[in-house]
Amino acid sequence: MESTQSLVARAFAEALKPDPIILPSQWAADNIIAPDGPYAGKKWDPSITPFLPEILDCMSWEHPCNRVSVRKSAQVGLTFLGIALMGYVVDISPAAAMMVTSTGDVAKQFNREKLQPAIEASPTLAGKVEEQKSRASEGSTGLFKRFPGGFWAISGANSSAALRGKTVQVIYCDEIDDWPLDLDKQGDPMKMVDARQIAFHATGEYKKLEASTPTIQGSSRIDEAFEAGDQRHYQVPCPDCGERQKLSWDNVVFDKTYPHNAHYKCPHCGVLIPHHKKRGMLAQGEWVADVPEPGRHPSFHINALYSPLTTWDKMVEAWLAAESDPTALKTFYNLWLGESYKVQGEAPEAERLFERRSDYQAGRIPAGGLFLTAGVDVQADRLEVEVVAWGLGKTSWSIESLVLEGDTAEQAVWRELRRVKTRSYFDTLGNERRIEMMAVDSGYRTQMVYNFCRTDRQVMAIKGLGSQHAPPIGTPSKQEVTVSGKRRAASIQLWPVGTWQLKAELYGLLNLEGPSESGGYPQGWCFFPKDYDLGFFQQLTSEILVEKQRRGFMVPEWHKNPRVRNEKLDCRIYAMAAGYRLQMGQYTQAQWQRLAAERGAPPPENEMGLLNVMMAAPASQVGPDDEPKPVVAEAAPPPPAAGRTSGPVDVSGFAS
Repeated sequence: MESTQSLVARAFAEALKPDPIILPSQWAADNIIAPDGPYAGKKWDPSITPFLPEILDCMSWEHPCNRVSVRKSAQVGLTFLGIALMGYVVDISPAAAMMVTSTGDVAKQFNREKLQPAIEASPTLAGKVEEQKSRASEGSTGLFKRFPGGFWAISGANSSAALRGKTVQVIYCDEIDDWPLDLDKQGDPMKMVDARQIAFHATGEYKKLEASTPTIQGSSRIDEAFEAGDQRHYQVPCPDCGERQKLSWDNVVFDKTYPHNAHYKCPHCGVLIPHHKKRGMLAQGEWVADVPEPGRHPSFHINALYSPLTTWDKMVEAWLAAESDPTALKTFYNLWLGESYKVQGEAPEAERLFERRSDYQAGRIPAGGLFLTAGVDVQADRLEVEVVAWGLGKTSWSIESLVLEGDTAEQAVWRELRRVKTRSYFDTLGNERRIEMMAVDSGYRTQMVYNFCRTDRQVMAIKGLGSQHAPPIGTPSKQEVTVSGKRRAASIQLWPVGTWQLKAELYGLLNLEGPSESGGYPQGWCFFPKDYDLGFFQQLTSEILVEKQRRGFMVPEWHKNPRVRNEKLDCRIYAMAAGYRLQMGQYTQAQWQRLAAERGAPPPENEMGLLNVMMAAPASQVGPDDEPKPVVAEAAPPPPAAGRTSGPVDVSGFAS
């Protein structure tokens, strides 16, 4: 029998043992219930996404790093990391902590749809996070979670007030490529975030996790963060030869027709690996650093080829839908490959565009044109207008380029613009078309523009935004209008237009190669009538993308050739914005096909190859199924109204 003295000694020794180390991934597997998705209501299973635990465990205090960077695609489970990290801090390692999303609205959405449901589903977290109340002084709120020994503050990178004044040990920075470069003219919000941890520099007791889908090459925060780190890729073995490799889109082979029968071709032995073997490959994978140098922090890259939530066939569908559309191609690189996209910064030479004009006359719509939009640029002594017809896959035909002479401070020239707006155009089959949305720039003669737009739901006042993060068309704001000398409050809506992205899209389309050997043109081809002069194309190609240093970042900006006017370029950009207002940026291939059939407008013979390819492919969206499409703030309505004689697009869901 053990003596009393030895019992006491053993008990004392047990008491002196350090607490067992619990890594974040171990804790998450025991405590986190998935709030949504295909595994909603189930505990997190790290075997499904075996590439996540190492990333998460770098955030434990046992790991020596202070910074972790993750460059990623959509659909790889990275949202889970934020939830798991928060839960781990609450239960195992209490501290003052902070999450920063791109905007305050995104922060609220994350709490409502992800974080709060996860807290309520976990008995451990529900027992420690104080009850959510309306005031932070009384308990937790949606954006401020109290718990014994610490708190989690959640804020947007668009609020300087939210980023100042808090000293925190742990920070999770989400979608940092969507953060502004300069916040309220007070500097880089990332520098504001980093300043929250200065008090812990001497002790080294601080952690920052930054994750994002990349955006534009050359100005991507997450690219810079990843390249400053040790650049880890998840390498998996070939089931046939056993050689390890990082999965690359270049090695995916597939059929262009449905079903695509996508396989991964091993670059070492050439064997074609079927998709169903992916999970076994992932289970044997490991992170390998390309640059394992002293002083570099852990940085990870992961793409959707590894994702257990989608398939290689779905990636092929997205690629085929995007490969000739610069806007969709950017989305594919960002959301599916987790790579930044190099924007086409130069248009082709004006002379080349002039020489490739098509054999149709201005004012007449070729058979492929399904609906019309117009863009209007306002000058002191004239209005410049381009009318554009849109067809399958955003293929376009310039119908007219007009200069309406007259003092734009007077009504006469605006009456002439109204006549253009209500004019009937006819295609080669005799179908009547009218302009279904006209976009008018309000940067000059603002009140004249507002007055022109306020009585017509098919005319929109716009304001150009030069930021590369601004979507092609955003959420409108109400503006006052002066009518007959009297102000009318909030009687017009002003639509923000992301001119940066639209110029990038246009120049990408102008650089498409065509026609093919079969005589067909690629999706998105820009046609111009034979009676346009060289000056039109010189203006259309008058800007170039150059990199400028802005607060420590090299930022790509559009710059105008000082020797060439750019009104024709502006008009085309505004006509594109009008098309996006009609939701053409969200049309699926099936919607384009249905619209063509309903409007009785098959494409001309030299475009039949394009139609046949589109009819053979299944309808699909460009991005992953549950990714928001960053085109407009509204839900997509049906395509423009049907009929061989087209009336206006149904815009009853839009505010005027």
